[in-house]
Amino acid sequence: MKSKYIIIFLCIILLASFLRVFKLNEIPGSLSPDEAVLGYTSYSFLLTGADEHGKLLPLALQSFGDGKLPGYSYMGILPVALLGLNEFSTRFPSALAGVIGVVLIYQIGFFIFNKKSIALFSSLFFALSPWSIYLSRAAYEVNMATTLFLAGLFFFLKFYHSGQKRVKTLIASFVFFCLAMLTYHSYILFIPIFVLFLFFFMRKEMRINFRVGFIIIFFIIFIITSYAMLFSSGKDKVSTLSIYSDKNVLYNRVEKLRGDSSLKNDILEKFLHNKYLGVTYQLGQNYINTFSPEFLFDKGGEKLQHNLGNFGNLYLFDALLLIMGFAGLFYNRENAIKILCIWLLLGPIPSALTRDSLNSTRLFLLMPAFILVEAYGAYFLYSLLERKVLINWIIKSVLILLFFLNVGFFLDSYFMHFNTQRVRFWHYGYKQAVELSEKYPAYDVVMRGPENFPYIYFLFYMRYDPLKFRKEVSYYPVTSEGFLYVKSFGKYTFPEKISYSELGPKTLSIDDTRLDDKKNSIYLPSGEPVLGYWINN
Repeated sequence: MKSKYIIIFLCIILLASFLRVFKLNEIPGSLSPDEAVLGYTSYSFLLTGADEHGKLLPLALQSFGDGKLPGYSYMGILPVALLGLNEFSTRFPSALAGVIGVVLIYQIGFFIFNKKSIALFSSLFFALSPWSIYLSRAAYEVNMATTLFLAGLFFFLKFYHSGQKRVKTLIASFVFFCLAMLTYHSYILFIPIFVLFLFFFMRKEMRINFRVGFIIIFFIIFIITSYAMLFSSGKDKVSTLSIYSDKNVLYNRVEKLRGDSSLKNDILEKFLHNKYLGVTYQLGQNYINTFSPEFLFDKGGEKLQHNLGNFGNLYLFDALLLIMGFAGLFYNRENAIKILCIWLLLGPIPSALTRDSLNSTRLFLLMPAFILVEAYGAYFLYSLLERKVLINWIIKSVLILLFFLNVGFFLDSYFMHFNTQRVRFWHYGYKQAVELSEKYPAYDVVMRGPENFPYIYFLFYMRYDPLKFRKEVSYYPVTSEGFLYVKSFGKYTFPEKISYSELGPKTLSIDDTRLDDKKNSIYLPSGEPVLGYWINN
């Protein structure tokens, strides 16, 4: 790498680091329940070697009953040990993963295109990606898993391009692929099929000897184990998330059409309006909607916590780069088109199989592929404007200005307005509720809303002893969707509705449904009350 490329690359890494670490403990202004449980699980691992439920070194976390994978919490042990249990230490592994992703996408871009300019474009677009910045600044398992996947892909490509075909490189590749599969569920479905296609495309150049074959067999055994783990430990959750159990889909696609008063043909009705064909049609819609402009460039996914709301997962300018990228790839018949197309075609499948299919976290595995296409699009567009004439300089200047206007608009929306506009969806006020309770150490605490998982905030911010929690905790029955809500532990109780007439003396009650007392309320940064509280003396 020439000195000018090194300087540019280092500047990109510094930029990526700043955008992911700056005020990391303040923006977002509140930990989500998932972040808090990941951080507390790391804390529990550190102190006891087991999760909050007492399972020693588990390969699957019961958590809230949502069947999380343990990779992120294991990797969070060291930051928690060094920095203590807080927002920064919980989010730092994700932020670091985002920076490492910039380095890996450079290497992958260079491997598949063999051009340093495209590799630099890849790292720059990854560093400035709104999708990456957003998910890197919170404890998102998918962000960590994506970096692990990129590391696996990097070593796989290095093995392929290595003249000596070093087996250690292939081992490193499969280790990182396995770690990604232990960190986020989508990769359990995506990686095996993707790697199979990689072997298929590279079969002529890749000689499979005994050692390589042995490593492949070991990888296959791990895949089978991962599928068994997914469908045994989290089978209830998998079934509730599956599109085939979505009652709304079944009603709209099957029952509604069967039950209306229109003229019917029994044979046609049985053929068209059945569970399997109706839901499969919806699955196809979910898949196609992944590439919709609304999801990519306008509003993002359906979960309010995973998006800015007024901003897509990609910049509007990226649409031009994607068009130019695909045009250039097919026009120049680049070999990389095979890998990128398979990546983009397989990526939506795990999300399409679920009920809330347009999910920005489950579809994040597509982001690096989009980045590589955009990087080639920038290179192709630049090559078309390579002649040093006035009109080309004007066009390039306008395009650069438009791109950085997109970037500036996103950074302003995120760093200036996020905590006012969007932090309400991150359970803002729960940390303040814990701080309020600490002012009354001799009081019992009653907080409404077990479905909002308030207990995890008390465990997290009070650094509650995991062994003590396991002895004291009482749970509600598991819900039909597989969720496990905490009823009480120690002096803390979490009822579905607070009976104020039955509260004992020296009780602090916190209620998100009673916001009429302005003096006894916890407020959002926007000035709206979010939690009401009463002190019963």
